[in-house]
Amino acid sequence: MVKVLKLVLVFIIASAVVACDNSISQDDKSSLPSSSGKFGEVLVVVDTFYENRQTGIVLDKIFSEPLVGMPQAEGQFRASTVPAKAFKSILKRSRNVLKLSIGKGKRTAINIEEDVWAKDQLMIQITAASDTDAARILSKNVQTIRDYYNVRELERLKKQIKGKPLKEIMDSISKQYQIEMVIPPGFVQMAKNDNGFWLKKEKSIGLHQIMQGVCVFIRPYNSDSVFSNESMIVNRNAFTKEMIQGTPDSSYMAVYEEYRPATKEVNLNGTYAMEYRGLWYMLKDFMGGPFLHYTVVDEKNNRVVELDAFVFAPKFDKREYLRELEAVLKTVSVN
Repeated sequence: MVKVLKLVLVFIIASAVVACDNSISQDDKSSLPSSSGKFGEVLVVVDTFYENRQTGIVLDKIFSEPLVGMPQAEGQFRASTVPAKAFKSILKRSRNVLKLSIGKGKRTAINIEEDVWAKDQLMIQITAASDTDAARILSKNVQTIRDYYNVRELERLKKQIKGKPLKEIMDSISKQYQIEMVIPPGFVQMAKNDNGFWLKKEKSIGLHQIMQGVCVFIRPYNSDSVFSNESMIVNRNAFTKEMIQGTPDSSYMAVYEEYRPATKEVNLNGTYAMEYRGLWYMLKDFMGGPFLHYTVVDEKNNRVVELDAFVFAPKFDKREYLRELEAVLKTVSVN
C-alpha cells in the first residue's frame, strides 16, 4: 500500500503543469510586508468577462464544491474575485492568490510563485490564450490547485502553533505513548489511560460554545484490515464510549454511521496513513459535528496509532476549526 501511495504522489506531481519562480532573492524577500487575509481565503484575479464564462464555472467548482465530511455544505475555500485592473495596493498582499491572464497569443501554463508581493504568500498564476484554454487547464488541475493552497495553510498553522506549545503535556505524551506531537495553547487534558488520551479546547462567541477535541489511542497491529472503515468505526466508538461521555447517563460520542466516512490514502510525515472524514454525534444528547481521523501503523512497535480530531460549533462554519486540528494532527511523529 505504501508503494501505491508513492505512485499516486508521483503521478500527481508529474501530471501537474507547474513551474516555480525563484527569481526573488532572500534579501528582497526580507523587505516585503507580511501577507494579509484569513485562513481559508483565496483572492482570484480574473477579468469579469471570463468570470461569467467557462473559466468562472471551473473556478466555482474548485473553491465552492462542498468539503466532504461536514454537517452542512461548506466550500473548500472562501474565494473572492477582483479584476486585474483593481488588483493593486493592499490586495497584492493577500496570502493566497490565483491570478489568471487570458488573451490571444498567450502560452498556456501554470506557475507557482512564492513571496511575490508579501512574505509567506502563495500565488498560482495561469496564462491561457482563450476562455476555453483557461477552463481546460483549470479543470485538469482542480485538486492540484486545492492541494497547493491547503498544504500552505497547514504549514502556516503548524508554524503558528509551534510558537507557544504546551511542553508539559507534550512531554507526558512522549514519555507514556512514545508519540511526539505539538499541543498548542488552550488545550487541557480531559482523560487518559494506558491506551490513549483526549484533549479539549473550548471558547465562546457570544452565547455560543465552540469545542475542539484531539484524541490519540493505540491498539495492537493484527492485519491490514485496520485501514477499513468498519475497523475505524468500531475502535473509535469503543474509545469514545469509554472516554468521552455526554451529560445524560449512558450518553457518549459515536460515529454517525448513516453518513459513511470518506477515506483517502495520505503520507503523514513520511508514514503511510488512511484519512477518514465523517460525522459524530452524542448518543442520547443533542450534540454533533465533523471529525477527522488518521490510522497509522507503527511497524517498529507492532501497533496501530489512531489520531482523531473533532469540532462542535453548532452556530458557525466548521471548516477552519477543523483545519486547525488537522495541522495539530500533522505534527505527530510516531516513534
